[in-house]
Order: sequence, then structure tokens, then C-alpha cells
Amino acid sequence: MNAQWVRRTIVLASALAAVGMPFAQYAGVLGLTAAEFSEAGSTTLRAAGYAFAIWGPIYAGLLAYGIYQFIPGLASEPLLKRFAWPSVVACLCVAAWLVAAGSDLRWATVGLIALGAFSLIVPLLGVSRTTAKARDAWLVVTPLALLAGWLTLATGLNTLVVLTLEGFIQNANANFWALSGLAICVAVASLVFVRSRAFAYPLPVIWGLIAVFVAERTGNPLAAWASIAAAIGLAGLTVFIVSRKPKAI
Repeated sequence: MNAQWVRRTIVLASALAAVGMPFAQYAGVLGLTAAEFSEAGSTTLRAAGYAFAIWGPIYAGLLAYGIYQFIPGLASEPLLKRFAWPSVVACLCVAAWLVAAGSDLRWATVGLIALGAFSLIVPLLGVSRTTAKARDAWLVVTPLALLAGWLTLATGLNTLVVLTLEGFIQNANANFWALSGLAICVAVASLVFVRSRAFAYPLPVIWGLIAVFVAERTGNPLAAWASIAAAIGLAGLTVFIVSRKPKAI
């Protein structure tokens, strides 16, 4: 087996690990569920529970990507090389996060989710300059951009959860931290999207921001309205970039 096939096998295996680990969590063998871990420190900022349904499309996209890149002659080899190892790191971080959350390894969850986001953001930057077929954009860039976008927002929420659980955030300064977390996430998402022009990247961020508004509109209206304002702004930026030439991918 040559190096190309080894790489593709590892990519597919890591995607299967990311998709398969939740079943171990549902079986109760990992300890805390993701919801239990997050809810324990969600007093600073939280997203409505329905937001996490986005993992369905993300997992489906990862499976499609893993299978697609494994079929010889279909995908652009330079594009596959660009994303192969970063996608392995991201998928393994997604799987390991569930283990860390189940064991209540709080700071480990922050490091894992941030590493997963960073590992995909790097190859996404400038990806519009990579020559790729239309199906490569849909089956390679789009699934990984969706994952990167969600991990970007999740890094902020996860960090606030851990800072709250560790006592760094108190009621008196909770709004400052919530608004700061939102601002940083939106700033990062905007910069990455402008550089990458990967249209799928901001969509999970917008989805999550709307879910924050839904969850916080009665308990924390300041954070809620800041979140929906950020979602509208990011959506406007997305429409503007996608409508320009050269087209976003």
C-alpha cells in the first residue's frame, strides 16, 4: 500500500471515529453526556438545545468526504493533500472531546475543540485559490468548512463553560465575558470567511448565534440581542461575499 492509500485510509478511519464516538456516549460508557457537561457551566452563555442537531449534517458530510477522497481519480489530489492531515486532527479532536467531556476534563475539552477548529482553519485560508472541481468544493471543502465553523463557535461557548465551572466568571462579570466571547467568535469567523470564501464556514456560526438568542432572550436579553445582531451582520457579510466574483466555494 503506497503513501497515498495510507493517507486516505487514515482520513476515512478518523472520520468514522468522529461519527462513531457519539454511539459510545449514548451507551453511557463515557461518563457525562455532552449536554450534562455543557449545562453545568451554561449560566454565562448558552445555546438552545436544538442547535446541536447540526452535528447530523456535519457527520453526514464527514462520511461523504471520507468515502469520496478514498475513490481513486475523483477528487483533486492537491486539494486532498491540503486537507488530509488537518481533517484527521479535527476528527480525532471531535472524538476525543467526548471522552474528555465524559471524564469532566474541563481544560482538555477547551484545548481539543480549539485545536480541531485551528487545524481546519489553516488550510481553509486561501482555499479559493486552489483549483478544484465543483464536486470537490461540495464533498471536500463544504463538509470540512461546516465542521470548522461549528468548532469556531463551540470553542467560544466551551471556553465560557469551563471558565464558569472553574469560578473565573462570576455573576457580576458574566455579561462582560459573554459579550467578549461572542465578539471574538464573530471576529474570527468573519476574518476566516473573508480569507477563505468557503460559503459553508459561517453557516454553523450563524445557526449557533441564533440558538444563543433563542436560549437567552428572556434570561439575558443583552447577550441575546448582541447574538442576533452578530448573526445578522455575519449573514449580511456572507451574502455580500457569495454574490461577488470570483464566486465563493
